[in-house]
Amino acid sequence: MPYRSSGPRMGRRQWVRNTLALAASTALPFSAWASGKYPEKPIRLLVGFPPGGGADFVARQLAQHLGQTLNANIVVENKPGANGVIAASEVARAAADGYTLLLGVTASQTISPVLSQKVPYDPLRDFTPICNVGSTPLVLVVNPKLPVKTAKDFVAYVNNSREPVPYGSAGNGNITHMAAELFIQNTGLSNLRHIPYKGSSQVLTDLLGGHVAAYFDTLPSSMPYIQNGQLRALGVSSRERAPSAPDIPTLDEAGISGYNTTTWFGLFAPPKLNVQIVQTLNDATRKSFDGADARKSLTARGVEPILNVPDQFKSEIEAELGRWRAVTAAAKISLD
Repeated sequence: MPYRSSGPRMGRRQWVRNTLALAASTALPFSAWASGKYPEKPIRLLVGFPPGGGADFVARQLAQHLGQTLNANIVVENKPGANGVIAASEVARAAADGYTLLLGVTASQTISPVLSQKVPYDPLRDFTPICNVGSTPLVLVVNPKLPVKTAKDFVAYVNNSREPVPYGSAGNGNITHMAAELFIQNTGLSNLRHIPYKGSSQVLTDLLGGHVAAYFDTLPSSMPYIQNGQLRALGVSSRERAPSAPDIPTLDEAGISGYNTTTWFGLFAPPKLNVQIVQTLNDATRKSFDGADARKSLTARGVEPILNVPDQFKSEIEAELGRWRAVTAAAKISLD
């Protein structure tokens, strides 16, 4: 015998109302989470370089201001190595829940992937771009004891040296290395010797000690040493002078015609992050640096805020990948 309810018959309209109510109650956790419940626990922000460098500086400013906007605790974790690839690899494999983020940089996202087939991620497929926080020029700095005052003096010094002149970088394939390679391509120098380190702070220690002669550092990293006279700045790598350091000429102005490159710092999440969390993070990042004081926390150290939307950031990454493929091919550089 077929089953029959012993209660009153449910009308079609009531059945529809009950079904819609059930669907609404089932969707409630997701809707609440997407509309303001995120974040509900601390967020990890991985940075692939040691404390003291430009990426670490931007990561800590971002953690502070974004944390205030989201009313969340954002914990910066330094996981240095392989030009940021170690930290980026961990984020690429992490759960796409918004609680593991990356402060990615030019080196980890657009240079290393074109230098080595061993990089364990695809820079486009394996990340969710959130926002390009800002960019900065690099600056050619030397020990003040070096007998040069300008970039052209430095070129002449290198050409006249009997021994190869050592310059430091924060690692093979790092932007500080690639900026030097662009400089070499531009000037035709053949007497510079590359000394790779494991981070900016290590290079600066040896540069201050006179163990290397020069370094293409990020401006936020070198600015304190330039300001107190411990390093001499010969030129910034951008097309225009940095607003935070207007007395430093561009390398183009200093006689290195056509030289131009910058590096950027961007916020990334694991792949396939929910679009509403992406929007929350992007909105909050941009809002975090709306105020004059927050923006000054970046610009005072040479980082110019960009703060774009995810689609714009993705397009920039695609263009950068094409550019560095061409540069590394011309320089015949590979990490494999």
